[in-house]
Amino acid sequence: MARASVDGAALAQPALNGVPRGQGEDNMADQKLTPSARVHPDDRRRVEGLKALGTLIQGAPQPQAPLSYYTPILIQCTLPHSDPKVNPWIRKNGDFSLIVSSGFDRDGTPYGIPYGSFPRLVLAYIITRVKETGGRRIELSSHFSGFMRKIGYTGNHKGNSLAGKRTREQLLRLLLASIRFEGHAGTEEQGRMAGVNINVATKYDLWWDFKNPEQDSLWGSYIDISDDFRQAILQAPVPLRTDILKALRKSPLALDVYMWTSYRLFVMQSTGQEAISLSYGRLQEQFGTGIAEKHYRLFRSRLKQAFADVDRHWRAPNGEKQSLNYEFETTHLLLYRSPLVVRTKPIAGQEEAQRILSQRNFDEATRRSARLLAGKWDLSYLTSQYFDWIEREGIAPKDPRAHFLDFIKTHRRRHGETVQE
Repeated sequence: MARASVDGAALAQPALNGVPRGQGEDNMADQKLTPSARVHPDDRRRVEGLKALGTLIQGAPQPQAPLSYYTPILIQCTLPHSDPKVNPWIRKNGDFSLIVSSGFDRDGTPYGIPYGSFPRLVLAYIITRVKETGGRRIELSSHFSGFMRKIGYTGNHKGNSLAGKRTREQLLRLLLASIRFEGHAGTEEQGRMAGVNINVATKYDLWWDFKNPEQDSLWGSYIDISDDFRQAILQAPVPLRTDILKALRKSPLALDVYMWTSYRLFVMQSTGQEAISLSYGRLQEQFGTGIAEKHYRLFRSRLKQAFADVDRHWRAPNGEKQSLNYEFETTHLLLYRSPLVVRTKPIAGQEEAQRILSQRNFDEATRRSARLLAGKWDLSYLTSQYFDWIEREGIAPKDPRAHFLDFIKTHRRRHGETVQE
């Protein structure tokens, strides 16, 4: 069995922990289970009647669809849909850029840029596990295999199969890639550039055995994600329906559209927006289709098909069709407020943030602090510019007050003014 490890220890095969299934289980088969309490036949109708009354009062239990999560930073600019055969891979969305660079093997050969549906779904698994556990270690054995089955990868991903080798190749492309997020403001003469470099995995331990087709190619494998990546994940994960990811898994563009639409609708709900308009050129820049800018009609055609695919699966957990409201105009896409197809628990402070964003107004204490920061700038103008900007860019800040004050500082610096902290 081969093993790849970068934990600083020698490459050696350790003894397996645990015992084979069926051993060490305290002879459970020989133990007698305590019989469950039974309902007397005369009481069954009374119990059923009470259950029916409870349903009438409280309503029928609503089905809960399994959720996965994704990060907005990889929704606003996406991974490529097909092998770009370039290094690095760059996508832009306004002042925001995503730059993905390939990792290298021990001979200096690049693994390549992660592409297609598979790395998107692996990232969804990683982000979901981080959201659920809060930890940095991600197991790539039982939990991962279960997730793969849930999203429709039911083929043989073990041993010496083409699918098994492709799984390993795409995992290496993803885990060893360097991802940089970068924002620009101002002009060439005077401005600001801020960014963060992220390696998805800071430590990994991958097992495979291509000569044994019965051996799970990822049994016992794990990765430790970087703390920067963990923090980015936990800031504002976007909830997604696992069953919809499964239904759209054959189309990277449809996956991107589903994630992007879900994220945008959450933001629109938070800010009280009724509609947003984005040009096809801007969408073409941020989505990883690889279609050249001059072929924007082809991009629009494929985007339209992807929206139709997403719309077909835009259903409530009980299967009831929901309305996804959008229009394809000549030069731009219009997305209107639509019902969300996931149920999320309210976050502490979310209601107050939504109130500020929907009313486009701050409390007196925030306005007082803003006036002190604004200098010569009119506060009403800055307030209007701020809300227009976050709605246009699809930003839903957790703390709009602090975000607004930072916006004022950045605005003044862009105009060459010195701002005291």
